[in-house]
Amino acid sequence: MAEAVAPQVFTRRASGLVRVMSPYSAFIYNVLTMGIIFPWTYVWAPTALEGSNLVLGIVFAFVFELPIALAYVWLATALPRSGGDYVFQSRVFGGGFGFTVVFAFFVVWILQWVALSGWLLATLGLAPTFIGLGVTTGVDAFTDIGTWAASTTGIIVISIANAVAALVLLVTGFRNYVRFQYVMWYAILISFGIVLLLFLTTDPASATGKLDAFAGEVDGVQGFFATARAAAADAGVNFNPPFWLFGTLLVAPIAWTSLQWATYSSEQGGEIKNANVFRSQVFIIVGSLALTAGLLILLAVALQNGIGDEGVLVASSGYWLGLPEATIGGNIMFPNLMAMGLTGSWVIVLLIGVGFILNSFQIVCNCFIGTTRIMVAQGLDGLLPDWFAKVHPRWKTPVNAHIAYLLAAIPVIWGFNMVDEWTRWTLGVTFANGAVMTLSALAAALLPYRAKQLYEASPGAKYVLGSVPLVTVIGSLGFIFGAMMVGFFMFRSELGLAYTGDAVPYFIVLGTAVLGLLVYFVMRSVRASTGLKVEYAFREIPPE
Repeated sequence: MAEAVAPQVFTRRASGLVRVMSPYSAFIYNVLTMGIIFPWTYVWAPTALEGSNLVLGIVFAFVFELPIALAYVWLATALPRSGGDYVFQSRVFGGGFGFTVVFAFFVVWILQWVALSGWLLATLGLAPTFIGLGVTTGVDAFTDIGTWAASTTGIIVISIANAVAALVLLVTGFRNYVRFQYVMWYAILISFGIVLLLFLTTDPASATGKLDAFAGEVDGVQGFFATARAAAADAGVNFNPPFWLFGTLLVAPIAWTSLQWATYSSEQGGEIKNANVFRSQVFIIVGSLALTAGLLILLAVALQNGIGDEGVLVASSGYWLGLPEATIGGNIMFPNLMAMGLTGSWVIVLLIGVGFILNSFQIVCNCFIGTTRIMVAQGLDGLLPDWFAKVHPRWKTPVNAHIAYLLAAIPVIWGFNMVDEWTRWTLGVTFANGAVMTLSALAAALLPYRAKQLYEASPGAKYVLGSVPLVTVIGSLGFIFGAMMVGFFMFRSELGLAYTGDAVPYFIVLGTAVLGLLVYFVMRSVRASTGLKVEYAFREIPPE
């Protein structure tokens, strides 16, 4: 009788999502999600890890991420459904583990990325663009707009508007986002190419003069670069550090904060055409990883050519050490701002700015896309209220989940910009996000044993190494490398949780995990009180 009841308890239905994203679109999505505009490696590592080599550090990050990316290829083809990491982990480890980890470390912690995307749009996109336009056109109003965009009020207003715009675009049809993504993609490539060209066609001596003139127009200062260099030296920056191999290894986790998102398209696996085709997933996940790593390496080489090691250290001191003398108009010397300082053309400034603005906007879009699909999958499994799993019959998007996530993001945006301790409290974001990918790599390694039927029906089952499934070998390597990366974020003061030297960030991470576990037990009890056992859901493939 129990066997007869089980299928009736969880009669599977269509999710309502439709496959509108081609493999090429998913490839683009991953590249944009990794963010070829992200400046962290270039303004974080040089002064935090003096003597490290940026290019080699990015290469290390690529090597460490590669087996994780490959492990996701097996997972994504075995379970080509929306919900990605939650689906993978709940079907291999069980629902309690999978729900707790992915809800706590993705759904909750990616709210921080919604706030961060607004900060990126304001300080990496709008502020430098308008400051650059002010200098190149002589219109002071542009400079004033750029200064306002970098202010606390400006960032909050821009962040909320950014999130609302993403909501409107996404809920009215995922196809609309896919179409607009092509606009973002080509604009970003043009912008990034111009930045590379500007750095590759200049030299440190001429760059110093141009940055001096640029800063003079913005702030009215004289001898900007020399002043900034002197301030950095007084703060303890060594401008001739010996090569530090271990420091170079520590660059890898910083670059990994970008490259780890090569797998993020798996969250909307149910909306990607041919998501069950092994070759397609290799192209989508591994191909996007390789391209992004190559572009990040190119930018590191171009920076060293254009502004030299001294210029890189000066720019980094404005970020890592917070030296006001090493900022322009109150803005950190991110690569795009420096590139704008190297040109006298407002057209070039605008082209650079549009690309960075659009990539910043794409970040908030991918925050909504990934987390709402996870919530849909969790709702279909009975671990969130059914309301979260509803897909609009006309637009084919999870409107309710989008609205809920926007409402949850607004207080996070406010706290991110208004609460002095917020940055310290949320140092765990890089650890938490990385932990999800690391555990999914372990799920891939155990897939042939913990979900044998799923594995044997998947296209990756034919790949073996002797008598051992190849996914087990690759997934194990990915788990080891991922554990090393998140371990660095836990214990190295230059990187993450240990930065402040106190226990608060650790307790915040633990608190989010407890929250996830609490939600799981509450929902399981609520479902059980109505005669439903959520455990049955984890034995089935989620609905398409």
